[in-house]
Amino acid sequence: MTTENTTALAEPVNSSLAIVQAETQAFELAQRQAKMLASSSLVPKDFQGNVANCGIAINVAKRTRLDPLMVCQNLAIIHGRPSWSATALIGMINSCGRYTPLRFVFDNEDEPTSCYAVATDKESGQELKGEKITLEMAKKEGWSTKNGSKWLTMPGQMLRYRAASFWSRAYASDLSLGFYTQDEVRDFAGPPRNVTPNPFKPEPVEPEEPTEPEVIEAEFVVEPEPASPPAKRKNAMAAMDELIASAEGGEA
Repeated sequence: MTTENTTALAEPVNSSLAIVQAETQAFELAQRQAKMLASSSLVPKDFQGNVANCGIAINVAKRTRLDPLMVCQNLAIIHGRPSWSATALIGMINSCGRYTPLRFVFDNEDEPTSCYAVATDKESGQELKGEKITLEMAKKEGWSTKNGSKWLTMPGQMLRYRAASFWSRAYASDLSLGFYTQDEVRDFAGPPRNVTPNPFKPEPVEPEEPTEPEVIEAEFVVEPEPASPPAKRKNAMAAMDELIASAEGGEA
């Protein structure tokens, strides 16, 4: 084998080792960053003391080109799903530089019942109009019928937030990684349906209802009366009495 062939074979091996080393170093760096975030009191409770969640937040920050602390502060875990705050999502769209800032068009500024978001693609100049969100839609979907729903107290703000989230999934899903907003996850009800049960996690066992102690009635044992003297004993005593009586008569 010539020197040139030996060098050609060595180059792929060296490059593979370099990639592995670079990935290992990147992972160790991310792990140190995650430990630092997990030990901070500035991050929400979902991330405090949870190195794994902080590591995932750092990964999301790299994909979205955001600051890890900003991601931790605006990413909530609801029903096992990471979800953005609506204000953070709007900020991500407005600061990405690809679109003009989002505008929200209401049917009535004083008492709005519908809203849609619109922005312009800077590269093509195309106006991008999102889906219209209405209070009637919120009622039919059950968003406004939940206890403590913000749709009843601040409908204008909720219309704006929902219009922004619908717009982002239609035109800029790469910015949010397709995540829903926190308000959406709460409105869409319970845990996701496509979650496969973890076979290594035991099912919770419901505590058994306490049962009343069994009452056992005490049995009263009646002791038998002492038996009368045997017949033989009676005969012997009678014979003894006769002897005594005859003796006393002879002496007389």
